[in-house]
Amino acid sequence: MTTQPYQPLPAHPLPARWQTSPLQNVVTLLVGFWLMTGIFVDGWAHNHLGERLETFFTPWHAVFYSGFAATALWIGWLGAQGRRQGRRGLSAFPVGYELGAIGVVVFALGGLGDMTWHIVFGIEVGIDALLSPTHLLLFLGAELLVLSPLVACWKSPGGRMVPAGVIWPATLSMTAALSFASFMHMYAWALLDVPSAVSYQGARSLVMSTLLTSLMLSAPVLLLLRRWALPFGAVGLMYGLNTTLMFGMAVGPTDMLPRVALLALLSGLFADLLIRWWRPAPQRPWVYRAFAAAQPLLLWVPFFIGASRLGLLDASLELWTGACVMAALGGLALSSLIVPPSVPQDAA
Repeated sequence: MTTQPYQPLPAHPLPARWQTSPLQNVVTLLVGFWLMTGIFVDGWAHNHLGERLETFFTPWHAVFYSGFAATALWIGWLGAQGRRQGRRGLSAFPVGYELGAIGVVVFALGGLGDMTWHIVFGIEVGIDALLSPTHLLLFLGAELLVLSPLVACWKSPGGRMVPAGVIWPATLSMTAALSFASFMHMYAWALLDVPSAVSYQGARSLVMSTLLTSLMLSAPVLLLLRRWALPFGAVGLMYGLNTTLMFGMAVGPTDMLPRVALLALLSGLFADLLIRWWRPAPQRPWVYRAFAAAQPLLLWVPFFIGASRLGLLDASLELWTGACVMAALGGLALSSLIVPPSVPQDAA
C-alpha cells in the first residue's frame, strides 16, 4: 500500500477589497461635516476672541474634537468589519478608507501635540495659529478623513455617468476638502477681503491672493470632471457652501456675506451650465481646457465689478482685469496638469 505525500488544502483567497455602500459614504460625510463645522467654529473663536482664549479646553475645541471622535469611531467600525472577514492592516478598511485610517492616526498625534503646544507655549493668534506645526498636522489628518468617500467613489466601477449615490457623495467629499483647504489659507482668501491696491505691496497682495484662491477653487472642479460628468448644481453647491462657511467665521463686514455668497453660488451655477452645454471631459481635451480657462472669469469679473461699484476696490482697470486674465491662464495651466497631453506610443 503506497501512501501519498501530505498536501495541504489550498487556501481560499479573500475576495477583492470590499467597498462601502452609498449609505456608508453618507455616514462618513455626516461625521466629516461635524468635524468640518467644528474647525470653522473654532476659527470663529480665534478670529473674534483672539487673546482671550487662554486654555485648550474651550467649547469650540469640544465641537471640533467631538467631531473627530465620531469620525474615528466610524472609521474604526468599518475597519472592524474587514477584520471579521480575515483581513489585516490597512486592507481591513474598504477601498479608499485606508486614507481615513491614516488620517485618524495623524489627527490624533496632531491633537495631542496641539494640547501640549498650547499648555507650553500658550494660544496662538493671527496667521501664527494657521501655521502652527500641530495645527498643520490636524489639517492633514482632517483632509485624509473627509477625502475617503471621494477615493471610494473614484475607484467604484462605472463610467462617467454614475448614479446619484456615487456622484453626490464624491462632490460633498470634495466640498469638505476644499473647505478645510480654504480655512487654512484664510489669510490669502481673496473673496474675504479686497486689499487696497494703492501701494505696490497692496497691488501684489491683491493679485497673488486672487491667483491662489482661483487655483484652489478650480482644482476640485477640474479633478472631478476628469472622472465624472458632474450633475447640474454640483459646482454651485460647492462654491456656495464654502463661501458661506468662510464668511461666517471671518472678521469683516457682515453685510458683504449675502452678496459674495450669492455671487459664488451664481458663479458655480454658471459653471454648471457650461458643463451641461460644453460637456468637458478628458476625451475632449480642447473643450476641457476651454472650460478651465472660462470658469475663473465667471467668478472674478463679476466679483471685481461688484467690489468697484460698492466702493471697495481702488485698483486700476488694468490691474484687476489683468488679474482676471491671469486667473484664466492659471486654470488653463492647471488643466494641462490634471489632463496632460498624451505621450507618443513609442515614448510610453
